[in-house]
Amino acid sequence: MARSGLDVGAFEAVPVWVGRRLRQHVDRAADGLLAELRRGDPQIGEEEAGRARAGIAAGMRHFCDLVEDPGAGWERVAAFYLRVGRHLARDGRDPVETHQALRRSALVAWRTLGAVPGGLDLDRAALSLVVDAQFCYMDAVAEVLAAGYSAEVAERRDRREEPGRRRRGARLLRLLLAEPPADPARIAALAADARWPLPATVAAAAARPRRPGPARAPLALPDGLLADLAAPEPCLIVPGPDGRGPGLLPEALLREWMVALGPAVPVERAAGSLRWARETLALATRGVIPDGGLIRSAEHVPVLVVSRAGELIDDAAAVRLAPLLALPPPRRERLAETLLALLEHNFNAADASRRLRVHPQTVRHRLRALKDLFGDELRDPRRCLEMELILHARMVNGDLGRASAR
Repeated sequence: MARSGLDVGAFEAVPVWVGRRLRQHVDRAADGLLAELRRGDPQIGEEEAGRARAGIAAGMRHFCDLVEDPGAGWERVAAFYLRVGRHLARDGRDPVETHQALRRSALVAWRTLGAVPGGLDLDRAALSLVVDAQFCYMDAVAEVLAAGYSAEVAERRDRREEPGRRRRGARLLRLLLAEPPADPARIAALAADARWPLPATVAAAAARPRRPGPARAPLALPDGLLADLAAPEPCLIVPGPDGRGPGLLPEALLREWMVALGPAVPVERAAGSLRWARETLALATRGVIPDGGLIRSAEHVPVLVVSRAGELIDDAAAVRLAPLLALPPPRRERLAETLLALLEHNFNAADASRRLRVHPQTVRHRLRALKDLFGDELRDPRRCLEMELILHARMVNGDLGRASAR
């Protein structure tokens, strides 16, 4: 069978005792080959010689690991050479250096097998199995080395390009949120330059830090998300048909920032989505809208609508809530809170009591008082809708009594 590029079966066929016997002679064999290298090149430096010896010894020990434990040994060996590949890239060294060390390790292993006192009693068939295993080992290690080297090179390139990518993304975000809307051709050109696939719809988000303090370290945000969290009014754009995106708002962002997401709209209307997002964030900041994770404006339409009504709501409250406004403040607040809960739960006393965290009988008692105050208006669906909207606007701001003072 194969695992991560290594033919484990080739090692399973080699007798375990071969690895154990070979391991006993690793250091002596590595010293011997290093002495040979120095004779061939008297100018070899101490650092290069030390790396060569370490590579030879590591290669032999890893080969022994795989002979002794073919199933699990490769995971440790692969992790080691993946790190080696990354270090080669960081140090600007050629992977050929490590490939040479591997070939030397194979040579040393064979010399050691022949030099062990009394021999290893390997017949031709057993020797063939060791040869097969050694070739499989060298091929698999070369593959892992190359993967580690390539990954490090790609990550270093991405780190160099990241500041430029962020600048292009910030320019694109500002262009998408411009009013009046920018030229679609210009948007498409900048999106292509920023390597941002232009979606059919987007949702804009407004953000503010949950805690005041010094500038925060940049968050690692997904590639599809456009963000400018350093702006005076931080904002983001989330692509996707429903404005949600596949997990594009990471938990780390929502832990550190209060984020309100506007409705999903065509790209040319992104600025409108941001306006709703900012209104939603303002209400959440004041405690009008609950702040639990991502705040979606589409889930708070009644509050957003009445928040825009302003003076009209005050005038309507003076008429529609007149029976409540004549009561002393403590009783007025209790009955108003109960009326809103009943309106939201279709006058189901049990559901309203759970919302208010009081006994259902208490809600029924208050409902009788409300019927005495409002009479037939509580049977009129249109009047009930008006009162629910007005109560939302007044109760969540804690200013029910404001209309009575007008």
